[in-house]
Amino acid sequence: MLLGIAVAAVAQAGPDQEAPTEIAAPEGTGGSSLDAVGPSTTVDEPFRYRVGLLAGISTDNFWEYIGAEPTAWNAYVLGPTKPALYGIDPAGSELIPDLATGEVAPMPAKGADGWQVRIELGQHLAWSDGEPVSAFDVVYTFETARRLGLEGGWGEAFGPQIEAMVAESATELRIDLSEHPGLGVWPYGIGLAPIMPAHVWAPRTADIDNATDLYELDGDDVSGGPLQITTITDDFIEAVANPGYPETEPAGVSYTVFAGEAAAVAAMKSGDIDAILDPNGLSEVGSAALDGADDVTLERSPANSVRYLGFNLTRAPMSEPAFRQSLALLLDREAIADELLPGGEAAYTMLSPANEPWFDQNRAESIAAPYREGIALRLESALSLLQSAGYEWDTPPTLVDGVLGQASGLTIAGAAPAPLTILTPGDEYDPARHDYTKRIEATLELLGFDARPVVTDFDTVVDLAFSEDEAGARQYDMYVLGWTLGSPVRPDYYRWLFATDGVANSTGYSNEELDALLAGYEGASDPTRARAAVWDMEQILARDLPYLMLYHPDIVEGYRSDRLRFDQHAVLGGIQGRLGGLADLHPMP
Repeated sequence: MLLGIAVAAVAQAGPDQEAPTEIAAPEGTGGSSLDAVGPSTTVDEPFRYRVGLLAGISTDNFWEYIGAEPTAWNAYVLGPTKPALYGIDPAGSELIPDLATGEVAPMPAKGADGWQVRIELGQHLAWSDGEPVSAFDVVYTFETARRLGLEGGWGEAFGPQIEAMVAESATELRIDLSEHPGLGVWPYGIGLAPIMPAHVWAPRTADIDNATDLYELDGDDVSGGPLQITTITDDFIEAVANPGYPETEPAGVSYTVFAGEAAAVAAMKSGDIDAILDPNGLSEVGSAALDGADDVTLERSPANSVRYLGFNLTRAPMSEPAFRQSLALLLDREAIADELLPGGEAAYTMLSPANEPWFDQNRAESIAAPYREGIALRLESALSLLQSAGYEWDTPPTLVDGVLGQASGLTIAGAAPAPLTILTPGDEYDPARHDYTKRIEATLELLGFDARPVVTDFDTVVDLAFSEDEAGARQYDMYVLGWTLGSPVRPDYYRWLFATDGVANSTGYSNEELDALLAGYEGASDPTRARAAVWDMEQILARDLPYLMLYHPDIVEGYRSDRLRFDQHAVLGGIQGRLGGLADLHPMP
């Protein structure tokens, strides 16, 4: 799961967020702790939000969570414990003040002292031990991350353009920059970076000079967000409201770790928990079990994610654009989405249509148009591409009564192609992906290929897709996986996935034009220019197809409507995308 740096600010300032990969989170280590949760609260007791998780946290050290362990489960529990300069409004995916006051500070102008940003901070936030959150904490966080060379989310938030951060007073922060910053530096990098308590961590980090030693420290800490963690066991975590954070609705949150979805669903039906947090939402089985249950409301929301078919671009025929483009033309993504994905939507771009501030409907329609033509035109285009690439058949694929018929005797440059494999998780992990892979297999076979899905567990698919063998070779032909797309306020996954040196570039894709556009996007300080650059990149990716986008899923979530209500409904990422909806949750009277 690619978790954006904004997770620390989402829960407190306004619901919504979700994250760079779909990397497996650690499994839960025990059953439920319902006895520890206690009976339902009464009107005389402070409201406690009771949440079910399907895995526990992998660290209690917030530094490590942001730097090296950005799992969804860590985000759900640890994210609400730290403030930021700004948070995210889920309704419009815009920045709103958290520690900062007023509107977002403007982009800097160059003065006599170089490029600077000045931010006025409020005095309304306090750490859970009563110490005020101040500019000195922001400066300490930056200087520690820079001094120790912290990577991951810390490196993204505090890029090399930042020369210094200076606390001119407790409420006045100055940022010195080496150049005019792009939006990824200011405001979306620094502005969303978590703030750590200097008075707690400065003595502990004084003699530390590397990230490894920092991450080995226990996470005993104070909170500057809405929640302060008080108890952590393998299967139960408890948090109370931080009195230093204003307008916190729940008196506390109890997180129970369940061994699987079935146990969590049973607990919700019996009234022992109020909601289930899971990056994938409820499965079809879980949704069916809760459908019609007394006092349980099910909601469907667009997921901030995409499912895709990845190609090994270092191995034929996947390395040939004609192969990828013809498969994209003949795979009827609209029809498959209608049949297999209730509420889901065929995807032609990485960017989700539900991310309205960044989505360009006209550009998206232009990209999708060739794949929405009638099957006769799409087949004609596909055959033209393939024949130009040296494909021949004894019997080519043809249309019979509007249905694509089976080809036979395929050769490429005079040789029969080897069987092709498609790595995919089993249907127990995600039935939709498993069924979609069968449709990809059928389409390839209609072209004359021997296509063979390799069904294995999710971790194995990830391991094979994102690693190389001892000789440096990629270990797959194709694979079906998905990405959660990070903070919706600024798409930041293009470098990870498609840059020539991208850390999660699993396909071997390299395009100088896209790299140049990406550099321009990352340096853009104007939102209009940044949005245009995104769609120029989407256009190139739709042509080159290192990924064949399949669909944008939705998520189904349930909650106990006899105990609570939410202000936000069907927003991007759903309840789990905003860390349980802490900021818009209200107890029922």
